[in-house]
Amino acid sequence: MLNQEKLLLHMAWANQHVLEKLGQLNDEDWELRLTKDDWTVQELANHIVLAAGGYAYRVSGTAVSTGFDQKMVLPLSDLQKYCAAADEILRIESHKSDEVNTYVRDGKNIDRSRSTIISQSIHHATEHRAQISDTLKVHGIRILDLDEIDLWEFSDFAGEINLPE
Repeated sequence: MLNQEKLLLHMAWANQHVLEKLGQLNDEDWELRLTKDDWTVQELANHIVLAAGGYAYRVSGTAVSTGFDQKMVLPLSDLQKYCAAADEILRIESHKSDEVNTYVRDGKNIDRSRSTIISQSIHHATEHRAQISDTLKVHGIRILDLDEIDLWEFSDFAGEINLPE
């Protein structure tokens, strides 16, 4: 697989892995912050999922998670479901021809290529998964090892054949 497909499959797998690990948290842990000015673990998890839905909507027109905001307490099962749906839409949309998508943000029309939106979705999820990991670690909760969700681990999970060099 020498295209964005592998990265999108990895993103979906890693997102679900992180959300599954967050199932080990108690209610107080979901409210932890890296610093007093940072988002809570709940807000970070919500943000990953809601943004994935936003990216999916921008490239497909299909709404995944509407009516939610980042500050809400969303059940983990809903986060997993909405994230899986958005990640799958992004994967499918990545196979279409690149084109310019126009969307409105903060009252302004924004033009972005499909490939940029989809690529940003991968970067965005990676960035915020790391923030969740850091937030938990600073509070002594070591349930999320980012090495467990790297591309090497995904390759093994997916049964990829690793030929000797």
